[in-house]
Amino acid sequence: MELVQNFRWFETGELQDMATADGKVVWRGPAGQGPVAGPGRDLLGATIAPAFIDNHCHIIASGIDLGRLNLSGLDSHSAVLDALRDRNISEPDGWLLAVQYDQNRYAGGHLTRTELDQISSTRPILLRHFNGHASVANSAALAMAQVTAETPDPEGGAYRRDASGLPDGVLLEAAHERVWGYVPDPSIEGMAEAIIRAGESMASYGISVACDMQTGRPDLLSELKAYTMALEKGCPIDLRLMIQWGARFGRRAASPEVIQEHIDAFEATGRGRVVGIKIFADGAIGSATAAIYGAYEGAEAEHGNWSGQLMYAPEKLKSMTCTAHDAGYAVAVHAIGDYAADLVMDAFEATDEPSRHRIEHIMLMSDVQIERLAKIGCAATMQPEFLHRFGHAYLRNLGPDRTAKLKRFRSVLDAGIPLSLSSDRPIVPGDPRLAIRTASHRPDSFDSSENLTETEAIFTHTVEAAKCLGDTGRFGTLAPGSDARYVVVDDLLSTQKS
Repeated sequence: MELVQNFRWFETGELQDMATADGKVVWRGPAGQGPVAGPGRDLLGATIAPAFIDNHCHIIASGIDLGRLNLSGLDSHSAVLDALRDRNISEPDGWLLAVQYDQNRYAGGHLTRTELDQISSTRPILLRHFNGHASVANSAALAMAQVTAETPDPEGGAYRRDASGLPDGVLLEAAHERVWGYVPDPSIEGMAEAIIRAGESMASYGISVACDMQTGRPDLLSELKAYTMALEKGCPIDLRLMIQWGARFGRRAASPEVIQEHIDAFEATGRGRVVGIKIFADGAIGSATAAIYGAYEGAEAEHGNWSGQLMYAPEKLKSMTCTAHDAGYAVAVHAIGDYAADLVMDAFEATDEPSRHRIEHIMLMSDVQIERLAKIGCAATMQPEFLHRFGHAYLRNLGPDRTAKLKRFRSVLDAGIPLSLSSDRPIVPGDPRLAIRTASHRPDSFDSSENLTETEAIFTHTVEAAKCLGDTGRFGTLAPGSDARYVVVDDLLSTQKS
């Protein structure tokens, strides 16, 4: 048994000790009153909290992106093209893939295939938008995906076209997904290495558990094998998985029996668990594809009273949600726009237990919608780091008034909605400390009345995040029997408890 002593508990400021054994908490309570006598690890009065939990991220993608060209911080077409040109020379083989592309930072908006073809018209080039809902492709990438002037827009997406009707390389939503689907998948071993790499990165931020929110996008069985392999090889964080709806219920899904065999092997590691099904309802604000009431800034409403992209027709979304619910799953639905949020709540209310489910992001929500969500009783997850990193895009696409009210942390919490914080990495680097600071000190463009307290923000990234994953008692509390990993949070508290 080991003793950790002389620390302050983040919720109360009380001076405490903690006894641990085999990575679990045996006892935690007032300093000097524990079951273990003698010296232990003295934290010298530092304030601690349970290790953080990231219950909404993309683990394999995070690990893979750590090796891709990162365009964040570049603020012009010429800077992006220079970076691509350099990478094309230093790594000349295969697809040239870049991440964190952001047309909102560049005068003139989006690059097109014409500019990318100047780097190479024969090597496929793809730039993935920071929000993961759009890309820009060169001619070679479009050709690989068999996209021509005659190719119709896919349901829930669009190939932006020039004046002559040719796709100009800008890919939105399902069109982006289709072209990225032609990028060669890594091997099972390569995915396992990416999972471990992502896990090491998250562990360095003080994260103990992470939930992948789109497992099975390329191939569910291979991904389940990779997650199992990663845990067997010592991935430093515990893993939770949300399986993409189509990978479990779609036409190309393996049989339920075969899927369950792979899930059983993953969960037999003792450190992995499948926690539900993921569905996308709409797009994102940065690419003007989130389904919002009214219009985007400087435009007119596209569909009567709303704008953006729906991934599925409302009745289809409702049917998909009920299918997963009836199979016994919790369902997590991505809904960034307020129009999408209403459709997701309609879908939850079509089930006989709406509170089982999760709504992801809810960036735009009215008072009436928050009240409705509270009555439904489902959990909500939000990603504060978006406000820190993408405020410029929100201001451009929504204007200052709607931007100020994005991610209403305080209103959601005060309404009694179970709220947890997370990252959505690799959309952002995924530093929980930055998320907590942003949730408790919203940037200048955002309404400060929606701030959480620092303690509340830590609570939502630990205790509530664990509850959202069904891990109450296992993680996020430092209660007896729970995981013993902890983080020092003095840097997150503007005043120390006494």
